[in-house]
This record gives sequence, structure tokens and C-alpha cells, in this order.
Amino acid sequence: MIHWRRRWPLGLVWLALMGAILACSLSTTPVDETQQRLERAPLVVALAPVNGSVYAEGTRVALYAIAQDTGAGVARITFRMDDIVVGEVTAENPAGVPSLFARADWTAMDKRRHLLTVEAFRADGSSLGVQDVSVQVTDAPGASPPDSGAGATPDAVPTDPPTPDAGQGPLAQIVVAELNVRAGPGTGYEVVGVLAQGAQVPVTGRSADNTWLAVSFSGGTGWVFAELVAVSGDLAAVPVIAAP
Repeated sequence: MIHWRRRWPLGLVWLALMGAILACSLSTTPVDETQQRLERAPLVVALAPVNGSVYAEGTRVALYAIAQDTGAGVARITFRMDDIVVGEVTAENPAGVPSLFARADWTAMDKRRHLLTVEAFRADGSSLGVQDVSVQVTDAPGASPPDSGAGATPDAVPTDPPTPDAGQGPLAQIVVAELNVRAGPGTGYEVVGVLAQGAQVPVTGRSADNTWLAVSFSGGTGWVFAELVAVSGDLAAVPVIAAP
């Protein structure tokens, strides 16, 4: 009886082996390299509150964040609410640590939307990252509307928004004591100046989500957080401007 045995050409065997090795490399190497890059990259994360959180006025809110920089190290983390520092945590080692966890407290006040900014710094003062979180403050549970009777004394008298001249675009009036004007629509951009309460500036543009407004400032353009100004005129007619 004759037994037939099929012989595979040596070249085909070699190609099959190389294909298997290449497939293994493609499935693992990029994942490993990506993971290593993520572990080495500077990182700033606002852990709490989450974006869009709502708090009743008077609530004590815990702010949490973590930052990492396995190169130069993290020296401090700063919490800012509407560009005002409300908490800061520094590393035990002034030169910085690979990872730093931070916690601060803020009491919810002023019923409107606020912008929480978490920023981490290296020992030389350079920023290693920024994250913004929007939070909303509402009426406290059971709060009664203010008495409008003759003997009532309001806590504060609201300022009327500016009235633009005919043919003029919208105006923004500053409603806080001091408002930072930035080079772009976000707290990661450089502060280029400050506007005092009551100042009025023309609105020349807006971000796509309407959270930041471009205004005429010092012969150029600056950006302000929209919740901290009173706007007159038709904001919808203002063009959306891309971030610089």
C-alpha cells in the first residue's frame, strides 16, 4: 500500500510563521507603548464635583483633584472659583512629587452658574495642566421668596444692564468686583488684563457654547466668562469665534 504525504514548501511555512509573529506584535506593541506614554504624560483631573453639578445655596462642597508628572513632578494644585483662588494644596517635597492629591472646600453661594478651575504647577511655577468644571447654585431647600412689602430691605440692588446705542452691538457690563480678561475662551489662557465692576465693553464674539464672550479690550480682543457679565442686545447675532 502506498501512503501519500503532502509536503508544504519551505517558503510557505516561513511566511506563515512570520505572519503570526507580526500579528502578535501589532496587537500588543502599540497598546503597551500607548499605556507607557499615558503614564509618563502630565495629567490634571478634577475628580469632584463633576461637570454640570447642581448645589443648593449654602451647601459645603468638597473639591477633589489629582495631578501627575513623573518627569519634573507636581509642586501644587490650585482650585479657583470664577478665577478667585478658593483652595491650594502643596507637595511635602518643594521640588515636586510624581503624583499629588488635593482637597479643598467651597461654600455654594450666589445663585447662578460658576466656573471651577483646577490647575497644577511644577516647582518652577510652570503650569502642567488645567481642567474647568461648571457648577450651578440654586435656591436652598425651603427658601422663601424675599418680602416685597414696603418695609423690606433688599440685600443687594441689582445693576441694570447697559443700553446699547442704535446700530451698536451688544454690550457686556461687569457684575463682579474684578474680572480677568483672558487671551482665549478658557482659564488655561493667559490673563491679559482686569475689568472693574460696572465697566462696559462691546461684545465682538462668543464661544460655540456661549460660556465665553470675546470683547473689545485695550485695542484688541479679550475673553471673559459670560456668567460674570450682564449682556444687553441680541447675543445670538454675535458671531461664533474660534479659539486663538
